[in-house]
Amino acid sequence: MTPTDHSTIAELTPFFKAFCNSTRAQIVEFLLGGERCVCEMTGPLDVSQPLVSHHLALLREAGLLSTRDEGARTYYSINWERFDADLAGFLAFLERARNAPRPVGAASACATKQKRGVRAAS
Repeated sequence: MTPTDHSTIAELTPFFKAFCNSTRAQIVEFLLGGERCVCEMTGPLDVSQPLVSHHLALLREAGLLSTRDEGARTYYSINWERFDADLAGFLAFLERARNAPRPVGAASACATKQKRGVRAAS
């Protein structure tokens, strides 16, 4: 697996959006135990079927879930390839940003204002 090169952190919004809601985070955590259908999630998560389905749809749109149909039921599981690639992409982005050289003579906005005699807000 090769991490996706992201030029901005905003490109990872779908990945982070998956975890910014407690119900979605609980679903992802629940699916760490393996493949499940909606009816297996409502009880343990204490959430209605329509709400679980709504959040599963958002997770699928983000590419973090895979589905498998069996008869009338749809089973959901974590799309590990995408999950791992997004996580690795985020970590690679942070590493590049952390180690990026600062341009010579670059000064912070606060330092520049102080040199001009402008009081910096704290």
